[in-house]
Amino acid sequence: MGFLDNSSITVDAILTKRGRQILANGGDLGITKFALSDEEVDYTLYDVTHPNGTDSYGAVIENMSLLEATPSRTTFRSFLVDTPVSGMTLNVGSLDLGVLGKNEPISINPETVGGLTEQYEFTIENTNVVRFNGGLSTTRTASSVQLNTQSINIRAATTITVKGLSSGLVKVINLTVEADPGSGIDPLGPLNDGGAGMANSGQSAGNPYG
Repeated sequence: MGFLDNSSITVDAILTKRGRQILANGGDLGITKFALSDEEVDYTLYDVTHPNGTDSYGAVIENMSLLEATPSRTTFRSFLVDTPVSGMTLNVGSLDLGVLGKNEPISINPETVGGLTEQYEFTIENTNVVRFNGGLSTTRTASSVQLNTQSINIRAATTITVKGLSSGLVKVINLTVEADPGSGIDPLGPLNDGGAGMANSGQSAGNPYG
């Protein structure tokens, strides 16, 4: 990761690792999502006591160095993601589930602390690595979800993003699945539909964090 020239307005857009994989294989990206990051911005430096008045309150922030975009959402952070004005926080348990074997169950039961009960949107980065119970979709809306790791022929990592539909709070859970020598599924290949003939192309290149 490096720094960008902040002397002019800059938009640094890059593909995720999954998007690069699809592009290398000659696939259609079909980008449907993108994400913005403000992890280099320290909003506590906004100075309402600046002697030069309101035009200078954000002078320090506006002159901070900007970070280059990153293709890995495990390193994608936001300065404000867990500190909303309302004081609410999102608790999903561990953010790193470690290395798991094939067919291991995973339960995610989020809780919005300091706020009302809400529904959550769960998004799987790579359904070749882990899937929702009883479905092949990449996204599910519910109060909690059950998932299972998949049988894959090489060790691979993925993420599960949890977003509160009312609060907007987001947490990203990381996990790795160990290789199964008897598997024929390449986790970096086309998304496996389990023989049902269903396409899941929407999540691959458009996923902003992969």
